[in-house]
Amino acid sequence: MTSPVRYRAVLFDLDGTLVDSYAALAEAVNYARRQHGLDELGEERIRQFVGDGLDKLLQRAFESADVPATVKTAFEARYDEICCSESRILSDVESTLDELSRIGVVMAVCTNKPTSFSVKILEALGLARHFRAIVGPDLAGARKPDARHLLRTLQATDCAPAEALFVGDMPIDVEAARNSGIDVAVVGGGSSTPEQLRAARADHYLDRFSDLLGILRNGAAH
Repeated sequence: MTSPVRYRAVLFDLDGTLVDSYAALAEAVNYARRQHGLDELGEERIRQFVGDGLDKLLQRAFESADVPATVKTAFEARYDEICCSESRILSDVESTLDELSRIGVVMAVCTNKPTSFSVKILEALGLARHFRAIVGPDLAGARKPDARHLLRTLQATDCAPAEALFVGDMPIDVEAARNSGIDVAVVGGGSSTPEQLRAARADHYLDRFSDLLGILRNGAAH
């Protein structure tokens, strides 16, 4: 028998929230740049480009609003090769997801990464089993912060917005949640600074990913 929890459903961002795949993203970006005769960029700089989807990532990395189709093709080919081997589960995530599953919380992933890559990574890391759905912008027909993305993901949980919590690592995740009428928690682990996350005014700030369990069990927030 499951214990009462504050939220029946929890939706998660992927990169910087559940998984660190920045090394793979950086290598794929730099592979595309090398293929087009450009110098490599540092991983920390590329990290700053992440969060708004693949097209925006490549536009920022190539400093152009009109990126040739060959750039995306090169990126996707290289990323497909290394996205699993060069991605790792962030601290506390495995044990926390295991416990959320044990107590009957329904979970799904809402990410601006293409769905196929997201599924592939989560399956390779052994996390996909926890999620009712894994929804990229290609499935939702919109991307965060558009409410349609988060609400499309929420549909898979059979829960109402008032029963759900979204967990992310960037101000865009807070904006998406606000647009959707869903409470939101933020955790450091991605490209945003603690100051940026505090300024975003989420409902909950997680010092550690496992703090999520306390929020669901007793409503405690920082």
